[in-house]
Amino acid sequence: MNRIRKIALIIPLLLFSSGCSNYTELNEISFILGLGIDWSEDSNYKVTLQIISPTDLSTGGTGGGGGNASPVFVYTSTGNTISAAIRDAAKKITRKKDFTHVALTVIGEKAARHGIEEIVDSIIREPRVSAFMSVLVAKDSTAENILNTLTPIKKVAAVAMVSKIQNVNFSLGESVNPNIFQLAENLAYTGKEIAISGVKITDNSKGKNNLTNIQKMTPSQTFIDDLAVFRNNKLIGWLDGRDIRAVLMVQDKIEQSNFSVPCGDNKFTSLRFLEQDIKTEVDVNGNVPVIKIKDILLSLVDETGCKIKLEDVSDLIKLEKEAAKVVKKQIVESIEHAQKYKSDVFGFGDIVHTSNPKKWKAIKNNWPEEFSKAKIDVKVTFIIKRTGLLGNPVNLKRE
Repeated sequence: MNRIRKIALIIPLLLFSSGCSNYTELNEISFILGLGIDWSEDSNYKVTLQIISPTDLSTGGTGGGGGNASPVFVYTSTGNTISAAIRDAAKKITRKKDFTHVALTVIGEKAARHGIEEIVDSIIREPRVSAFMSVLVAKDSTAENILNTLTPIKKVAAVAMVSKIQNVNFSLGESVNPNIFQLAENLAYTGKEIAISGVKITDNSKGKNNLTNIQKMTPSQTFIDDLAVFRNNKLIGWLDGRDIRAVLMVQDKIEQSNFSVPCGDNKFTSLRFLEQDIKTEVDVNGNVPVIKIKDILLSLVDETGCKIKLEDVSDLIKLEKEAAKVVKKQIVESIEHAQKYKSDVFGFGDIVHTSNPKKWKAIKNNWPEEFSKAKIDVKVTFIIKRTGLLGNPVNLKRE
């Protein structure tokens, strides 16, 4: 009987609670997929919102215009703060703004040089923002310009760039892409500087934001390239693709990549990265810090343009030694490039903080200088695990 009474009491509560008091029709919502933040000449923020309506989503991005309407709409607004600029956009947008689907934030180069603390703080205070939102820095451009580029295949620039980030990470290992909450966490570190992948436009000509752009054989489009390097949370310079790969290797975050190893007169063998065992130490007991890296890499042969007898152990060992030289050079040169900016994007300072807290307390305020003059000691062992379906290359004549 008690059970029946409980059920009788629960049913009316369920009936009353089943109504959706905060329900909103889909045709009353503007889904924001891309967010751009620039620093304007008037010393305030300019915000770009890349919006797609539910109607466009259901019709494949034609907007009901038979394929002649833009699949996305871009609105800009300004304000003394980012939140004020976003609110100002309400003057132009007829529907309620929905931030739950924001896939990407693009920070313009001027805004990044001005500083990203306020930008990150503003975004993560919005409870509707996804924790997995990606972040990129516009190189030689503005966030508005990047989000205004209508790209082929995936016409929504924000969605297209997120896919490109994933492709670059999987194929090349040349993208550093912290999500917005990881970026906020990194801002609190004292022994590691911020690093964010950059995005550029292949052709900045007129018409890149028109539907005619995607009808060209070689349309203007965005591409992921270079690494934005920060010091004290402000952009100070850029590193190139090979440097990005070295950063990921040292941090043991590289997924896949390949190395071109010279094996003759303008000839190369391509080795595909499989996995690594890397150990990094920073000796700060002397007058100058010493960065010590030991890396063991496993790979397979992707392609060979030289007449190397891969079935011959001695030839294989020679190739492994040459590959070790290539990797060592990339790591050393990448650290040296970061040292010129006095920006420890590798996180060596964090290693000191963990391994020697007392010493770190004494040098942390001067770590950019200490890092810039540190000595580098890198030892690489390269192991070719497999040579693919072939043994010796096809251009090697049988004896």
